[in-house]
Amino acid sequence: MLFALNGSGKTPIIRALASALGFPNKFRSDILEKCKAVVLHAESEGKPLTIRRVIGATNNEFYATIDFDGKGTEHHSEGSFSIALFRLLGLKPPRLVSNKGEEAQPYISTLLPVFYLIQGYGYSAAYRSPNPFIEDQFAEMVRFAFGLNPKHSYEVKKNLIEEKSALEAQTRKIVGAQRVLEYQSRGVDASDANHDVLLRTVEDLSRQIDALRASVDAKGTASSTLSEMLRQKDVQIRAKQVELFDLQNRVAGIETIRAEIDGEVKTLGLNEEARRVFTSFQEICRVPNCGLFLGSTESYGKNLLYLKDQIKDLERNSLRAEIRAEQLQEHLGELGVERQTLVDNLDSPTTSGVDQLVTAVKALTKQLVEAQSELGRISALKDERLKLFELERERDRIQDRIDGLSNAGRADNDFMKLRLTLRELTVKWMQTLVTQNVSTNVDIDLNLRFTFGGETIETIGSGGTSSTTIRLVLAIHAALFEAYLSDKSRPFRFLILDTPKQEELHTADLAQYLKELEKMCEANNAQLVFSSTEYDHPTGPKDKRWLPAYRGPDKPMYLGKRGDLLADDTLAKR
Repeated sequence: MLFALNGSGKTPIIRALASALGFPNKFRSDILEKCKAVVLHAESEGKPLTIRRVIGATNNEFYATIDFDGKGTEHHSEGSFSIALFRLLGLKPPRLVSNKGEEAQPYISTLLPVFYLIQGYGYSAAYRSPNPFIEDQFAEMVRFAFGLNPKHSYEVKKNLIEEKSALEAQTRKIVGAQRVLEYQSRGVDASDANHDVLLRTVEDLSRQIDALRASVDAKGTASSTLSEMLRQKDVQIRAKQVELFDLQNRVAGIETIRAEIDGEVKTLGLNEEARRVFTSFQEICRVPNCGLFLGSTESYGKNLLYLKDQIKDLERNSLRAEIRAEQLQEHLGELGVERQTLVDNLDSPTTSGVDQLVTAVKALTKQLVEAQSELGRISALKDERLKLFELERERDRIQDRIDGLSNAGRADNDFMKLRLTLRELTVKWMQTLVTQNVSTNVDIDLNLRFTFGGETIETIGSGGTSSTTIRLVLAIHAALFEAYLSDKSRPFRFLILDTPKQEELHTADLAQYLKELEKMCEANNAQLVFSSTEYDHPTGPKDKRWLPAYRGPDKPMYLGKRGDLLADDTLAKR
């Protein structure tokens, strides 16, 4: 305990302690001019730890050395110092996300406010850091201190960005593959039944060609083959004509349906226009945006959207039918020419047997090539569908990974348990501090924002540092400290209180608070450091009572020259 009058230098001593731990220097110019360094002697796991923080000409300079268990390191930045100290204490600093969405790491200056209440602004909020640059910094620092997974992990965010980029690229591949598949599917019946028919056709045509080649009666065989082909050609022409007729009827039907839907759209528009005119009548409802016709407006929007979607579907179907009709007409033209060629060969008296044979072989070969080509297109179509299936499956896997990364931290049972524990302990310490006029219905959200009956600390204290605000801040930090000490392996086993404003607290309440903290520290191998101006807290044999030891102009001071050091008997009398 540091106990001395105001102006004795208690706060510089406490700040020097925090400075040695890596906290930013906030010293006045006379200390910067006259002090060279702060040296902190401590222990970690029973091994000696010495930190020497040089005090430069300005508060912005950083140079410190760490000597631990016989090994020394030098640090010229707060970042490297913080990482070294964290590692020395067995902590692995997480990769977090800054307020700008960039990678950030925790520093001592971001973690220490959990264990250090600085004079002034430290008692005005549950967490006050000199440099809040990490997203949800208080929650992240508590998670880090308690060994929980970060709320905003940079690695998770980075992976999430990469997976989303991969999803976009995969979607583009799928869209491209769908277009290729749609193009290749035009006019192709890729059903298993058609595939089997084509196989049998190829086999039959090959057999007929072989039979023509091996026939003795070439003329008779060729004539018979041409007659059969003519019959098949007539069947094909009739089938295509029926299909073309159906398509033309379908296009005509689509046009009729589209005209009916256009009529519904116009009727809907007239109704909406009528509704607007109706709502403009001030005598119906004088309240602006009263929502009286909200349901009608939403219904209008939904119906209009639905009708327009229907029109789009009809237009797409009509376009497909028209394209197919053009293909059929073209095919019918080809079939007609082929049929006429067969008729000419059969009916012409001048056509020889050899000519009929050549014509029959050419016709059969053409059909064979077409059938084989159709089989090739079906095979290519199946390959393309398989490729699309694999692309879609990979897209589903990427989406699953994104869902997994997006859900990281939601099922955070350990953090939920910590919030419940902090809630109970905060109420306990509020009662220890006799906190009145504040609801004990404490709620702690995912960002560790404390509310008391729905009111925040800022609301209760009206933005200042009232007596109630100080009591709540002390209660929250005691709750955090008690929960933290429950694990014996956690390294930060100290709580530093830089002169709680005693003019705002009853002495009996502060005494009871410090007494309970002392018991907790003694039971958990922890240390309480605090300074006091008016309240002289009784100290025990295990406590250290630190009094100012240098002669000052009107009162003893904590800092001074060697020649001004007070005699031991003088100190003993105080």
